[in-house]
Amino acid sequence: MDTGVTNGNKNGAHRQQLPNIAKSSRVDPIITSTDGLVIDDGSVTPRATIAVTGTSVFDQGLLAGTIVTAEVAFVTSPYTSSDLQRLEVGSVNSESTSRSTSPNPATASVQQQQQQQHQRQLHYESANAVLVPPLNFALVAPGIYRSGHPNKHNFPFMRKLGLKVIVQMSEEPYAPDLVEFLERENIRRIHYKIEGNKEPFIEIDEEVISSALVNILDARNHPLLIHCAKGKHRIGCLIGCLRKIQNWSMTSIFDEYRRFAGSKVLADQEFIEIFSAKVPYSIENKPFWLDVQ
Repeated sequence: MDTGVTNGNKNGAHRQQLPNIAKSSRVDPIITSTDGLVIDDGSVTPRATIAVTGTSVFDQGLLAGTIVTAEVAFVTSPYTSSDLQRLEVGSVNSESTSRSTSPNPATASVQQQQQQQHQRQLHYESANAVLVPPLNFALVAPGIYRSGHPNKHNFPFMRKLGLKVIVQMSEEPYAPDLVEFLERENIRRIHYKIEGNKEPFIEIDEEVISSALVNILDARNHPLLIHCAKGKHRIGCLIGCLRKIQNWSMTSIFDEYRRFAGSKVLADQEFIEIFSAKVPYSIENKPFWLDVQ
């Protein structure tokens, strides 16, 4: 039986002859495989794969010795030696970091809250999200809507409207998420910081209403949403003055006002009735449904 040890290299294989042993034998694997790196001066680094097997030799049922055979194969790696060194160092650092870092309960709690908030945000922005109109939402005229103060639950609905402008008729500041929503949707905000009519000391300024109507009657701002805190009194006064420009009867104007405002009618009705400020809206950019007087 002719058996030898083979050592592979790039220039060929060297074979060493072993004596012929007339004994019974059995081939047993000693080591299946091992990896090593052979570093060259070039940009390509070969990887040496060593397969080792052993032949056990028995004499009269007793183990007499083992003959080892090793074969070396070279596999081309796409990495240079410096690349491999960086990869090995990065792997070691990553493993040591994962072993040494233990989860912090406080950090885990914050991360969980952030994840839940992110999931809620995805729900609000989802195309399948439930559409919730703002409080007291209604259509005033084509391209003009009215409502109470919007919140994050109204974002999917407001996105469907394709708004260009929001006119705010209240003093309350916007929440950060609402400000972010307007910026993301490229919606311009026009803010009039006014209080509602409160007898006998507080009255809405006619000039503020006139300025708001100029923006509302500019079709370049449409679609547009007008809102106050609850969409009742201040918006009711503004819409009542708009109806006067549309030449509605006072009965119809007050009926519309009461549908939203309820019992608080005297001061606001008086304001609407005596409103006489000039509204210098643009004739060229007026909405199609407004007749020029």
